[in-house]
Amino acid sequence: MNERKIVWLLSAEGILDQSGKLIPETPFGESSIIVGDVGQDCLAVIVDNHDVWTFVSQTWQQATSANIALNCLCWTAGNRLLVGTESARLAWIANEDLHFIDGFDSIAERKFWKTPWGGPPDVRSLAVSTDGTIYANIHVGWIAHSRDEGGTWQASREGLEMDVHQVATHPSSPNEVFAATANGFYLSGDYGQTFTRQGNGMSYYYQRACACFADQDIYLVSTSRGPHGQAGALLYRSGNAGRDWVLAKGLPKNIDKNIDTFQIIIVDGAHALVIIEDTILYETRDWGVIWNKVGDNYPRLFGALVL
Repeated sequence: MNERKIVWLLSAEGILDQSGKLIPETPFGESSIIVGDVGQDCLAVIVDNHDVWTFVSQTWQQATSANIALNCLCWTAGNRLLVGTESARLAWIANEDLHFIDGFDSIAERKFWKTPWGGPPDVRSLAVSTDGTIYANIHVGWIAHSRDEGGTWQASREGLEMDVHQVATHPSSPNEVFAATANGFYLSGDYGQTFTRQGNGMSYYYQRACACFADQDIYLVSTSRGPHGQAGALLYRSGNAGRDWVLAKGLPKNIDKNIDTFQIIIVDGAHALVIIEDTILYETRDWGVIWNKVGDNYPRLFGALVL
């Protein structure tokens, strides 16, 4: 029998269990935990957009405190901690400091990076494939990837919408990388060299979150009318590697807020979670076909860690 996974919810009031209780003995208490990642016998979280804490050998330790906004992080195949920041930069965390990556700063496509409101771009999400390839989602500026543990970087843009909101990798197929974008779901089967838009059956194409079950080519993606106002968010499921999509069952019909980046979480097997309206948690145990409410009295939830 598989060991039951532990889920920690990342919230504006600290790390919570699924009942909504604060995880005890965290040094940052009820601070805002915007994102995290689980590595090899370790985990890391970003606290209040500027601090990174790691949990290793049952001990919390502050890894760095930065004077710039930190947006996302990941553990690489080499068990190094990588962070994406404002102004679209990447840095290793080591010796309690940020070490920015020159190879990422010098990508030729950087001159095209932008935001819809005219401000500087960000690194919005990171993902690592089972073969160690690192993918960075620039908002707005496609995806960049590295196959040598962050030494050199290349743009992944052929066939891809420029406005990417989340990049993710297939948990068991290293060649597959996919993205939720402002204009649909995009899938690559060649390590991000080329992408194809997949959207048959969807009502809307503005997307912010995506995920894939580990043992199946079953994908989940959130869609809506757009970024603002009454978004009318929906959750779609594809059981044939993204070619066709059907609406998930059991969720409310009128979801005003977008289901945001990192708010679809695969737990294990057929079990997954989705956060709606930022404070309501649903789960599925049948590969995303039917969803049931877990709770609706949480503080703002950003995502979750599966231990």
